[in-house]
Amino acid sequence: MGASERKMWEKAAHESRVETFYGHGAERFGEYHDGYLNFGLWDEGIKDFVPAAENLVRHVGELGGLNSESRLLDVACGMGTQDVYFLRHFAPAHIDALDVTWKHIEHGRRRASEAGFGEDRIKFHHGTATELPFPDNTFTHVIGIEGPAHFPTREKFMREAFRVLKPGGVIAMSDYTLKRPPQTLFDRAMMEGTRRLWEVPRENMDSAAVYRAKMERSGFSNVNIEEAGARVIPGYYFEQRRPETIREVTKVRGFVAGRLGGIIDILLYRAYRRGLVDYIFVRAEKK
Repeated sequence: MGASERKMWEKAAHESRVETFYGHGAERFGEYHDGYLNFGLWDEGIKDFVPAAENLVRHVGELGGLNSESRLLDVACGMGTQDVYFLRHFAPAHIDALDVTWKHIEHGRRRASEAGFGEDRIKFHHGTATELPFPDNTFTHVIGIEGPAHFPTREKFMREAFRVLKPGGVIAMSDYTLKRPPQTLFDRAMMEGTRRLWEVPRENMDSAAVYRAKMERSGFSNVNIEEAGARVIPGYYFEQRRPETIREVTKVRGFVAGRLGGIIDILLYRAYRRGLVDYIFVRAEKK
């Protein structure tokens, strides 16, 4: 598969900004953190990032009910590490993995090939979550790990996910929500700064109740939302603030992008501590 498949976003497009944000230094990422980009699920006994990241991927896979008959669409697949994990631990029949960042797609294809999985098991696509390049009623499962917050907009993605799922299909996601509206000037400035730096559309700043309503409006039923901020955000934050991690991230992302990521981590953690944001796991069905 060649570079002709790369999408060229309009300069002003939100997809272009997200690709630029996540593309900084991605070619140097290599095997750092085994290629995982998620926050990790830091359950009891988990002290290191990679086990936490794999624990989160496992949890989402189990939440969705992945099995050997699954035809999975993984949206915001990152560098493909989570898809190799899905293939090894759940053995789905096939995965289509999509990401907005071309460098991630290149990593994913390399990583899947090195793991011994060909296109009969997994195929990577460069594209946007709001215009999925698949026919109606194609997949038994759709998964989105932490990407939906960036999609322009999350609700458009929900409608697209519903369209491409088969009747009886399941969507499983991990995502971020507003725990309460920012009330003070400080809270509003902190949330707006985090949103802008992290390339999150304003329309995606949803409470759990609004999130549920958007899913139901998109056609989903049996929407279950599990709040899990305490198991995710502190563990990730303290991992990212370790001097060794800061040094490695700077090597990979570069000084400016590395420090920008650090600022976002601090802002998000402070917002969490102030009761403004939460991390959620979501499961819903297409009847």
